[in-house]
Amino acid sequence: MTVYFDKLKEVKTFSQIDYFNIRVDDAKIMLRPVDESDETINLLTKWRNDNWYWFDKFIATKESTGIWLKNQVINNPDRILFLIFLNGEKIGHIGTFRYNESENSAEIDNVLRGIRGCCPGLMENVTNKLISWMFSELKLSKIKLKVFSDNYKAINLYERCKMLTIGNIPLKREFNNQGWKWIPVKSSNGYAERYYSIMEIMP
Repeated sequence: MTVYFDKLKEVKTFSQIDYFNIRVDDAKIMLRPVDESDETINLLTKWRNDNWYWFDKFIATKESTGIWLKNQVINNPDRILFLIFLNGEKIGHIGTFRYNESENSAEIDNVLRGIRGCCPGLMENVTNKLISWMFSELKLSKIKLKVFSDNYKAINLYERCKMLTIGNIPLKREFNNQGWKWIPVKSSNGYAERYYSIMEIMP
């Protein structure tokens, strides 16, 4: 087991404890490992549906979100998701995923602010805090992320956090009975409908 997996396993035991505390002016921001409460599942479902354009296309339900949260996040040793609290209210989430042993790298994952309109600079502060923790506590050599190239607001946020674009991945839609999934385009599969920008930062 690497430091990465050992640390994620340890942190997941703090599901009811504020793991990070950040002050922005008079606002108190806290990050806590995600829980499986009805409130959290309902919020994640709503936020996912409200922001569907930045994900694969499908309608999230409370049931599907609960299954995803349990199987793909909480019981996944490669992934952790932190809820973001602003003055005690759940307003978004951010996490890490996809450890790459050969690079000793991992990706920033699931960055989403579900409730907006207050505390400018909140997500920049949260992202910088996560980056600092990933380098200092997870002992990573590199941090990466994928973001849709037309998500200019998110790219601007990551650039303010000193992340650099190093390439892109062409994508096309693969349709299913719920909507579609964005998959990488191979040269034999035709034109790209959209792109992921690949961004990274090193210590």
